[in-house]
Amino acid sequence: MQSSVCAVIVTFNRLDLLKEEIQALVKQTRALDKIFIVNNNSSDGTKEYLEELKNSISNLHPIHLDENLGGAGGFYVGTKEAFDKGYDWIWIMDDDAEPELNCLEKLLETAENNDNVGFVAPLIIHKTTKVVQNYHHKRINESLTTDFPLSLEEIKGNKEISLDANAFVGPLISKKVIEKIGLPRSDFFIWLDDTEYTHRITRISKGILNTEAVIFHKDKDAVEDHVRNFWKVCYGFRNRMLWIQSSLKGFSLIASLLKMTMVYLKMVAKIYLQSRWKNNRFFVLSYLNKAFKDGISNRSGKFIDPIHYLKNVKQ
Repeated sequence: MQSSVCAVIVTFNRLDLLKEEIQALVKQTRALDKIFIVNNNSSDGTKEYLEELKNSISNLHPIHLDENLGGAGGFYVGTKEAFDKGYDWIWIMDDDAEPELNCLEKLLETAENNDNVGFVAPLIIHKTTKVVQNYHHKRINESLTTDFPLSLEEIKGNKEISLDANAFVGPLISKKVIEKIGLPRSDFFIWLDDTEYTHRITRISKGILNTEAVIFHKDKDAVEDHVRNFWKVCYGFRNRMLWIQSSLKGFSLIASLLKMTMVYLKMVAKIYLQSRWKNNRFFVLSYLNKAFKDGISNRSGKFIDPIHYLKNVKQ
């Protein structure tokens, strides 16, 4: 009997990219049984477009949220819906991904030819530059404080590679492993929810990268704006501390939190010393301090409003 497979996409105000992604999903050589699209309260016509499109794509199922729950909240909602409906495999990705047409077919080959598979991930390549984004395919140190990207040499030389964690850009996740470890964390809001969840999976089952299955990523390749993106960094920092507190105990926990304290102090020093922060030093430090305090206190949830943050950043 053929396994049932669905896709879960989380989208927010990127309708043009979402349209391209849907076309790639519909044209897969191994057809999807269902396509769940979690609309994180977009304001760019996404809801109207999806409601119209579902009349012509029978397996398309939009889920419209009344507020933006962040990527983490969106993936929680979509994965729960797919899991509750009983699909054997759940293929998850953001709205800026575009899998090659045989991507799902190749992922399933690996999933079905290996025992105890928790997830199989495709190779992530930037759509425009064609650069392999190896930093999305990760190994994690025991203290959970550092992610190590797979080397390009290892990727080039192997079809299937064992992983500790992977970005939510196309991993195919088994229903069986969700039954054992639960759903992704919704309380991270954004950043590191994918690393924490896929690492949780590989503690009890296999995480495998199939380098012959390719998914294109269409994230921005412009020069990074450190100040405007710092709100995400704060979430990532806070969430790593939450992850550490949920996974480690005793001396290991204390040692990891001390390492994160050192990371925090180094970030503070850079903000004081580097010229790029000169117009926003105290502004961004207030958010970093909040992230550190929440991480130490094991307090989760949304603590930065991106719209408010970006409105108040000085150029």
